[in-house]
Amino acid sequence: MPKSNYEVPKIDPTESTPNTRIELACATRSSRYTLNGVGCNTRHMGFFSELEPREIGDSEPEPQRMKWRGDSDDTVGVGLPFEVVLARNDQVAVTATGFFAYPAGFAFSLVTISRLSPSPVPLGMHPHPAAIQRGGVPGGEFRFGIGFSDGSTVFSAQRRRPAASGSTSRTLRTRGGGGGGRTYRQSFWCEPLPSSGSMRFVCDWFDAGIPETAVDIDATAVIEASSRSSPLWPEDVDLPDESESDGQHRGWASGTFGSAQD
Repeated sequence: MPKSNYEVPKIDPTESTPNTRIELACATRSSRYTLNGVGCNTRHMGFFSELEPREIGDSEPEPQRMKWRGDSDDTVGVGLPFEVVLARNDQVAVTATGFFAYPAGFAFSLVTISRLSPSPVPLGMHPHPAAIQRGGVPGGEFRFGIGFSDGSTVFSAQRRRPAASGSTSRTLRTRGGGGGGRTYRQSFWCEPLPSSGSMRFVCDWFDAGIPETAVDIDATAVIEASSRSSPLWPEDVDLPDESESDGQHRGWASGTFGSAQD
């Protein structure tokens, strides 16, 4: 391993100024701490001392309390005992699991599972070039949507026909997702809460030999469970809207997909 040209700065310990004593202490320790009321950080004393330290200025927004939304960012959701097999053939299966209800909507996950290893098709829920290379066709990737009793629909695809006038402002957002080997899990957030009755989970996956398949789920149970959720900070429920001065909701990074009403 080549030797570095960097030399640790020498400090004369006989000097008695407070700053010198602090620099000596910082140079001889490897942790960040406070000495005589002055902060020490040896990261600025070593090889990278030529770099200018990051300055905390006005570019950093002032932390502020956010108005309660009733989603997973500020509420304890209520789990639902739903474990649904949406589709299955001799090679792959698709399940819906991890349902949680909140006042603002509901969360769940879709899981794609391959019977074979390695999987004959990419298990991710987004268009993938490898699908074409493995004999798939454009548009043959996994697709998913939900139909509600009020006639509204949401889809896990970013491109869709324009929504009809007077459509319900219902959205389906992707959250964290990933996997490896024989499984892939994608989390979703849907808001607002479903209309009473049932909601229909629909999927197809041409590349994996899955035709359009639908399963009905009890939406009334989701609505009832949401009433038993509780805010993490009850005192934020009555905050005025002005608390979100930048108009941004600081939450999960997500993709938002539109809705329509047939």
